Amino acid sequence: MVGIPRDEIKRKCFHLLSLIYVFGYWYLPKKTVVLGLVITIIVVVLCEFMRFKFPFLNEIFKNNFRGFYRTNELYKVSGLIWTLSGALLTILLFSNTHMVFASLLYFSFGDAIAALIGKSFVVHKTIFGKSLEGSLSCFIVCFILGLFLFNKKFALVGAFIAMIIEAIPWKLNDNFWMQIINAEILTFLSNFMVWIK
Repeated sequence: MVGIPRDEIKRKCFHLLSLIYVFGYWYLPKKTVVLGLVITIIVVVLCEFMRFKFPFLNEIFKNNFRGFYRTNELYKVSGLIWTLSGALLTILLFSNTHMVFASLLYFSFGDAIAALIGKSFVVHKTIFGKSLEGSLSCFIVCFILGLFLFNKKFALVGAFIAMIIEAIPWKLNDNFWMQIINAEILTFLSNFMVWIK
């Protein structure tokens, strides 16, 4: 058992800024949220291009945003682009508000808690190489969140799916896939299971 890495805390606090578009999706018109995400993605892509084009800018980013970038992101595209792109596609591809909102919440909280616990209290490993403690934390958090949107059975199934998806080492970036695949499976299951309270 080790303490929670300070850099991981910084990243996950920054990660929680995703709640801006998550709750924006719930309370604002869909077009407004989509436009906001598109603009944000364009700005982030431009910033990423500039820091790779001009090494001194990358040094500024590295020195002033220490902890927010993972070591392997200092010289390649950051996970923020994947996160925003995943959210945008999830909102565009799926029409069921509850399923989209749940998948965004699962990502914002489930992924964050899995990383914090998984990197801090590593005792057991899963078949995917992630920590069992982190995966179980993801499951618990997603189940609690699901109870606000679904009945207990659907919340339980949704949390289990979120836990599995978070644990799988996806190609590209799990920040991208977790939101989309959660929404896809939840939408599919809603055709066969009663999900309303």
